[in-house]
Amino acid sequence: MVIAANKNPGPASLPRLARRVVPQRTADIMIDVLANAGIDTVFGIPGGAIAALNDALLDRTDIRCVTTRHEGGAMFAALGYAAATGKPAVVLVTSGPGALNCLPGIASAFCDSLPVIVLAGEVPRALFGKGALQEGSANHLNIVGMSKPVTKLSLELTDPCAAPAMLRRAITTAITGRPGPVLLSMPLDVTTAVINRPGLAANVRVSSHLEKHVVQKVAGTLQTAERAVIYAGSGARWGRGPERLRELAEKLQIPVMTTPKAKGVFPESHPLSLGIFGHGGHPSTTTYLEEGVGVLLAVGCGFSDPATNGWSPLLIPRDHLIQIDTDALRIGRNYPVSLGLVGPAEEVLEQICDELPAGDRAPKTYGVRYFSEAQVEAVGSSGKIAPQRALWELEQVMPAGTLYGSDIGEHMLFATHYLKVDDPRGFLIMTGLASMGSGLAGALGMKLGRPDRSVVSVVGDGCFAMSLGDLATAVRERIPLVVAVLNDQRYGMVELGHLSIYGRTPPYPVTEVDIAGVARSLGADAAIIESPGQILNGEIAERSMLAPIVLDIRIDRSVRMRMERTEQLTKSTLSRGSRGDQPR
Repeated sequence: MVIAANKNPGPASLPRLARRVVPQRTADIMIDVLANAGIDTVFGIPGGAIAALNDALLDRTDIRCVTTRHEGGAMFAALGYAAATGKPAVVLVTSGPGALNCLPGIASAFCDSLPVIVLAGEVPRALFGKGALQEGSANHLNIVGMSKPVTKLSLELTDPCAAPAMLRRAITTAITGRPGPVLLSMPLDVTTAVINRPGLAANVRVSSHLEKHVVQKVAGTLQTAERAVIYAGSGARWGRGPERLRELAEKLQIPVMTTPKAKGVFPESHPLSLGIFGHGGHPSTTTYLEEGVGVLLAVGCGFSDPATNGWSPLLIPRDHLIQIDTDALRIGRNYPVSLGLVGPAEEVLEQICDELPAGDRAPKTYGVRYFSEAQVEAVGSSGKIAPQRALWELEQVMPAGTLYGSDIGEHMLFATHYLKVDDPRGFLIMTGLASMGSGLAGALGMKLGRPDRSVVSVVGDGCFAMSLGDLATAVRERIPLVVAVLNDQRYGMVELGHLSIYGRTPPYPVTEVDIAGVARSLGADAAIIESPGQILNGEIAERSMLAPIVLDIRIDRSVRMRMERTEQLTKSTLSRGSRGDQPR
């Protein structure tokens, strides 16, 4: 990897500097830096320590400020915005508990490789170490130290004059290489200081260069491979990665499967698509792998637990595993590789495609197979609507190009498996940290990032209870979206997992509440769904254009989704002779 930057120009080419510089507040200059970087939306919660930046935003009509009900919601909304747009997102929070409440979202951004800049206020420097209210400095809570393991960059601004340049550095760090979060801690006296506006010039470019003979070797291996497969992860989503992925697959007529998080990176309606491998995956991928694979090309895939069904041996090919990733630390981390290529997916795939002849191979058809036909499996044993039928009906009534997001839980498996997504940014799930309560806020951010698209958030009733503040934000900010609550009145994934492994389970109920009534009390539209056809006939898409609408979909608890990871855990437990062999 080569990092190239502009060289210092000679004296003759230096521009004439203005003689008179008008002093300005640091906060105002920093907001200008954000605007110049293309930031048009910021999320957050106000507070005294961050007040100067909030005040500076009053003068900017080109930046929308979304005030959430909790810093966690601000973070996950920012991640949804970043995932939907590919641009960095910004979160403004106050010191102490404000910054601490961001840590799960920061960790999620780190695990899911999403660019977000957290600007956290701090008490004035003169109060460091004195126990000031909500102090988070290195002399007390040390917010910067806490966040270092889960950020690409975490630092405290100690000099007002350096603040604008540090913010530029933070933005560049968040978006270059493997994207991720950064945190800047900003003492109040730094952001309120009056300084001379510096002239900032920077054009840092990160590019990938691979030896030609290595690229040729990869291209030749793929051309001559017997039963090859491409395994695409969410790292292939950035830039023109999806286009290059499709070009490579079509040139070689090699089938493509994706991780759950990368759903849609390769169109699921494409004849070369096998669908998802991993949690909520499709039998078409498992069948193909079970029949044997000679070469596996992994693109932007970290081979995590959810993406591999607990590191399945099916992903070990007979001959070669070739891995492409921007992060060299991921190469060979979980599976032995024959060759690792470090660089952005779009650049590496382009170099491989350039070494291949024009696509003259006979077209092949593979296709995604599902465990059942969603429209046919309409109800369960109790006569209530099945989860997959509800999702199928939603797809029928929502316009083409609708973006879908899922929270974490049993509903996630149904959404990953049954929704059909062709847009590279058409599906959002944050499985890196797998934090419950991330779905509704993430969908809110997706809608703000792509206001021309309809958005559906699939959540469970447990996740919905964690997201009431985010629904209130959507109502207050007039952000239209559909919240599809697959309601089984329990923490379903945990209960069903316990039952599968141990043969018994403690009850993990979600207190029965009137979901539709709660939604209406917050100002949202709502509907109760219990039977097939109610979504088809409910004018859901039309109603969602006016205000957020919550669907209390009271699904049949008897309908379950196969999960190979649970099956493996069950076998492991039984082999150890635990209570799993004595069902009760």
